[in-house]
Amino acid sequence: MFLNQLNENEKELYLELCAHAVMADDVFAPDEMESIALICHELMIPNHMPDNDEPVQDILDKLNLIASKQQKNIMILELILLLKKDGTLDAAETDFLEQVRVGLEVSEEKFTSLFGLANIHLVLQRELTLAIDT
Repeated sequence: MFLNQLNENEKELYLELCAHAVMADDVFAPDEMESIALICHELMIPNHMPDNDEPVQDILDKLNLIASKQQKNIMILELILLLKKDGTLDAAETDFLEQVRVGLEVSEEKFTSLFGLANIHLVLQRELTLAIDT
């Protein structure tokens, strides 16, 4: 939705976070691979799965040096949408989101607001899909 607002450096770092996110539960499902392709398309970068050898905290530290508050909020929102795409959020994914929230210095209040808005977005997306499919 908003990923096109990231700059070139932030795009690759965000994609690295996505690689960690989809592996948070140690399962890389086919729909997650499709999500990575869609994210690359939205970021306007070649479709690829980045190495996730770099620790998450190192990625977050780099983002803190270059990303604005707005860009951090975009990344959090988009990560929530990515992880909730399958309709569930397990403990490992929840822990990952909390690590990112803290690492990007996003307040609990802002995170809760973004989480709620992500849920509304996903419900509306499902409803719209049903409306056009029937």
